[in-house]
Amino acid sequence: MNLFQNLFQLKQDQKEALDKAEAALGAPDHVMTASEREQYERQMATFESLGVSIQAREKVNTIRSVFAGGIPGITGPVAARPGVAAPRVAPATPQITMSAEYTESFISFLKSNGKNTPSALAEGYDPLFGGFALPTLPGVSAAVYEGTQGSSNGAGGYAVSVPTDTLIVPLAVPDIGVRGVARAIPTATDVKIPRQGTFATAGWKLESGASSNLFSESAASLEQFTLSAYMTGLKTTCSWELLQDVQMFSEFVVKDLLNAVDINEDAAFVSGSGNNQPLGLIGATGTGTGAAYAAESTGAYLLNALDDILGTLKGSYYQNAAFLLNRTTFAAIIKAQRQANLFAPVVTRENGRNMIHGFPAVFSQNMPALPAATTAGVVPILFGSFQDGYIIGDRGGSGTFVKILDQPLATAGQTVLLAYKRVDGNVRRSEAIQAITVSQS
Repeated sequence: MNLFQNLFQLKQDQKEALDKAEAALGAPDHVMTASEREQYERQMATFESLGVSIQAREKVNTIRSVFAGGIPGITGPVAARPGVAAPRVAPATPQITMSAEYTESFISFLKSNGKNTPSALAEGYDPLFGGFALPTLPGVSAAVYEGTQGSSNGAGGYAVSVPTDTLIVPLAVPDIGVRGVARAIPTATDVKIPRQGTFATAGWKLESGASSNLFSESAASLEQFTLSAYMTGLKTTCSWELLQDVQMFSEFVVKDLLNAVDINEDAAFVSGSGNNQPLGLIGATGTGTGAAYAAESTGAYLLNALDDILGTLKGSYYQNAAFLLNRTTFAAIIKAQRQANLFAPVVTRENGRNMIHGFPAVFSQNMPALPAATTAGVVPILFGSFQDGYIIGDRGGSGTFVKILDQPLATAGQTVLLAYKRVDGNVRRSEAIQAITVSQS
């Protein structure tokens, strides 16, 4: 049996095994022969084995595993919550949790340069492009290249010393907040997302007496857009000595691959062109209050803009509303608030969360900063319900997959690790998110 068959084929094979077992069993009063009993036991063993493989595949591919807290439908009301509700926050790194057996098998797979493929790897296999989901790994030995002591290269020498500490101090992950507040769904193919374009129009009607006064006829207009999938990823090269000698695949390398993919997708979610990449929020949302606010040294314009933007969002979107901005813009708002000495502060901190006018402040490094020179039409702040306004489609699961390419650089004794995911994002309802625009004269 091919351990990496797609889920549909596995279920078909399981059904076939059950049918054959029932055929061997025969009628309720039938006494099985020795050959029939052997056939029955063989088919039931196959049935149970396939069940284990199906369960492993479903951990990666089904909607249930991607959304443990429930399946967010494309349409339908959001569950009401008392008070000012914070949007649903997804993990910063949406990796699938794998079993301990899978993690051990994955490490063995890496050390063998892709030659050893234990059956437990079926749990995280990508049937479309190949490769396996990256598990979350505990701390590991330092990543050191033999013979490069003192080397000053970014491929591994910077981590070399004698002795070497077991932890490489990583850079802090930048703010990448769009996925945490938007609506994400798993996709298997391109998905057409319908939406209402206009309302139907009602009219007034005279009473029908001697003549027939008819109701006017009108219907809402509908439109749609396509949620597709675009490939993002990167590769990194490791020596065979590195993969063979460390006790476990370096957590540093794994997290760096994951972070690079997450940072790249967030940039597209904010300002992507929509051409072979997701369509970004900037320029595709509601225009907010319209005319750009003129930047002032006191920052009073920021406080006015934050007041005015509240009046541009329809009431049905307030339940899950939030502000999305760069952290430097948030700091400027705090400074303006202090200068104005407001009786009722705009920025507060509640239960460890930053709030603006009582709504969560979510940060993304990819949101434009406030203009510092002669610049017109900058959108540094977005406000609204990102769950209603922006949708993310994850093809093949929300995690990042990795392929081991041991042949291209084999003569150099190196292995290429290729990390990738397929994702798309689009503005689902522009009126659900409103923009604040700033110009510097």
